[in-house]
Amino acid sequence: MRRATRGFTLFEMVVVIAIFVLLAGGIYATVNAAVRATATLTEENLQIQRLNAFVSLVRRTFHNLPANARFAGGVRAEGGDGFPEITLRDAPGVFAWGMGGPSAGTALLTARPRLGGGRELSLMLLPGSLGEVERRDALERGAWLRLLPDLREVKWRFYSLEQQEWLEEWLEGERPPLVELNLQLLGEEVPRQFIFWLPPVKEVALTEPAPEAQGPPREMEVEAP
Repeated sequence: MRRATRGFTLFEMVVVIAIFVLLAGGIYATVNAAVRATATLTEENLQIQRLNAFVSLVRRTFHNLPANARFAGGVRAEGGDGFPEITLRDAPGVFAWGMGGPSAGTALLTARPRLGGGRELSLMLLPGSLGEVERRDALERGAWLRLLPDLREVKWRFYSLEQQEWLEEWLEGERPPLVELNLQLLGEEVPRQFIFWLPPVKEVALTEPAPEAQGPPREMEVEAP
């Protein structure tokens, strides 16, 4: 006697497919969330590494400035916008690693507007022989090297020993002993603060050599006629 085999009903198949879809959707959501979290963590770590490398570069550059280098800083106004900027003049070799830039001239470290909003700290090296018109043209059309992108705000301040306070602008002349950098990364609510020390320039006093000591004048002997 042959037994009748009972198959799955349509309702049971629909229930199984629905359970499979729910399980697949849950697995996809979990994996997708894990991938996004990993990508976000990787981007944050990369951003922190770039920030630490930039701070180390600036600290080393300021510490090793030549004695004749001229330092200035503040906000450069251009086209209705302000560009927080550090200017280093007559500093051979500053920021010139593998870039083929000039060995002497002007180095500009500028917080330029970022596409999409925010700021990015960029570097440009200019030859010292440029005139004012050529310099403006180079700033507008020249190739900037991005050192630290994805910034919300950038601000420089300079400590004055004479006034015993932090200044927003520093004119060329005697370099400040301390430079403060305040910046805020995109995605962060609390700004970060870094303080750099600049070694003072020691002026060597030039003294004239003392004249050689001379003995008392000799008496002239006059022969009698």
